[in-house]
Amino acid sequence: MVDLSAAARQQLAGLVGGAKGGTKTEQTAASAGIRSFDEMVQDRSQALADRLKSAFTKLGIPLDEPTKLQLDELGQVKTDSPYKKKIEKLFADDPELAKEFKDVAGLNAMKAAQKALEAFEAEKRAAKDDDARDAAYGRYTARIMTSQDLSGTMTLDDGKLRSASREFMDRSLGEAPAAQASTKAEQVTGQRVSRTV
Repeated sequence: MVDLSAAARQQLAGLVGGAKGGTKTEQTAASAGIRSFDEMVQDRSQALADRLKSAFTKLGIPLDEPTKLQLDELGQVKTDSPYKKKIEKLFADDPELAKEFKDVAGLNAMKAAQKALEAFEAEKRAAKDDDARDAAYGRYTARIMTSQDLSGTMTLDDGKLRSASREFMDRSLGEAPAAQASTKAEQVTGQRVSRTV
């Protein structure tokens, strides 16, 4: 199976199914089993998060605090968590888990770079002169380099993996994530409501 961007998926689905865009094209793509890059990154990130939650629970590591995980210069997963020894041993003893962490971190970094390149192209097209294009080039070069430096860092928080690279890119492009109540906050609120009723 080949993973394609949403635009490529729509074009291919249109060619395969004879559809000309819109919802029918997306349905054709879905029925053909074609997944976008975004979907693949999301699915693999969630699968890894689920695997980590299960492993942490088995090791007695609480999931109520965010756990920052980071690749070191040797490609080993490290953390500054109070459960550092258990977590680092988990990754050292399970090379497949460590490989999946590296792969998912890399995919998230590629997604961040894709977002930066798309924003750069839009800004470059909108530039009125060479100075504006050069300024855009400088800004996006710095953003992509910083994003790359953060590419090996992800945080397991509230049952989800957050990529430092993607979060940086979202913030640098002015796309702050919407505030959401955590699972723990929802549980506490539910308990309060049930006690008052």
